[in-house]
Amino acid sequence: MRLTFSMGRWAPAALLLFGLAAALITGPAAAQQGYSVLDNPQPTDSTGDAVQVREFFSYGCPHCADFEPVLSDWVAENEGRVDLVHTPITFGRDSWAVLARAYYAADALGILDQTHRAMFDAIHEEGRQFESHADVAAFYASVADVSEAEVMDALNSFAVSSSLNRAERLAGAYGVRGTPSLGVAGQYLVDVRQAGGQRGMLDVADSLVAGEAGEG
Repeated sequence: MRLTFSMGRWAPAALLLFGLAAALITGPAAAQQGYSVLDNPQPTDSTGDAVQVREFFSYGCPHCADFEPVLSDWVAENEGRVDLVHTPITFGRDSWAVLARAYYAADALGILDQTHRAMFDAIHEEGRQFESHADVAAFYASVADVSEAEVMDALNSFAVSSSLNRAERLAGAYGVRGTPSLGVAGQYLVDVRQAGGQRGMLDVADSLVAGEAGEG
């Protein structure tokens, strides 16, 4: 007796099994390549053809201090191709919350060019501690053309608080486990350990950017 099968009958089950197999393969494969795929992609606001790369960092992180010049050089080499967004996070630490607020205050005041690298150097080269808003205000007034009062106003502003809250939500959405980490195109998280180091992290990010940009 000859048995016959209808593809129409079995197609839904076959597709389901194929989807499950693909998911099982993609997860470990992505991890082996140094990145994870977000369950819920996040919106980006890059302009033109640039692909957004989001750095999750803290001024209090020594690895972020080492990574900053390497990342800056990479972004300069990829001008017009990559849109870098810094995202300071706290991991629930009060000391890192002060530093994250300091980043957004400098951004609001338009003085990041004067303060960003200076903050890393002050903490990791000079051993300075920023335990309060007053500490940040005094430092910013010493390295940029702003008054301590202006810095204090920015630090305590609703806009800075909103930016900090959004950064915390993004860290959760991306599943950030350590710093520095890179989010790419709102869809991928590149982890420094999975990528095998900071240079490896940029290599992975470069490959993901190429894929998003349709570079062949």
